[in-house]
Amino acid sequence: MSAFGKLWTALKGGANEAAEKAADGQAFRILDQELREADASLKQARSDLAGLMASSKKIEKRLDTLYTKEEADIANAKAAMQADREDLARQLAQRISDARAEIARDEKDLGQMRDNERRMLQTVRETESRIQAMKREVESVKATDSLQKAQSAIASSHSGVNSKLGSAMGSLERIRDRQETTAARLEAGQELQALESGADLDRQLLEAGIGGRTSSADDILAEIAGPSRSAPQLKGPAADLDLTPSRDRRALPSS
Repeated sequence: MSAFGKLWTALKGGANEAAEKAADGQAFRILDQELREADASLKQARSDLAGLMASSKKIEKRLDTLYTKEEADIANAKAAMQADREDLARQLAQRISDARAEIARDEKDLGQMRDNERRMLQTVRETESRIQAMKREVESVKATDSLQKAQSAIASSHSGVNSKLGSAMGSLERIRDRQETTAARLEAGQELQALESGADLDRQLLEAGIGGRTSSADDILAEIAGPSRSAPQLKGPAADLDLTPSRDRRALPSS
């Protein structure tokens, strides 16, 4: 192949690729248009089928009329023969012959029309099923295309999202560290304040059971009823302690 021929082949290949890309870019629009055209054709086919069925109904009604008229003419021809009116009977016989020829033509036309109706009805049903299947397929393809576009967008921005998430996690850790440091400082400040005010010593005494007094309901009832038995004797240095309440000591005479 000459260089010019190869160049021409390459140009045709490029043109075909460009056309295919353009067609792919408009694929959904083309599919929707083709489906609309198919729906229009199906609608026209249904209209034609309805017209054919209407014509069949008209022929059926005409045949019913011809059948009824034939029966009546036969009965009249018999009556004319019995009345020795052969002339009338012959005229009726001719009319019956003409009617039967018309009936034969209509029956033939009706048979052909019914065959066409069956074929058209089958074609319409098959076409409708194919169009419905095509619509479902198009919807599925559209959904898949949308999903793939979303996945592509996520994949393209995945690295950026990861870096942003990493930065956010670092910021979160720094905030947590700062909060823990602040909480520790507050706790230390409270402890220092307690030491300065003596509240820490009071707390330690209460924890040791010293200096505090709690009274239950039974203790209060025992106090109201008075001592029921002698108080225990103190021994050791504690015996020299004056355990009389301060208010009662004020009432005692000084020694």
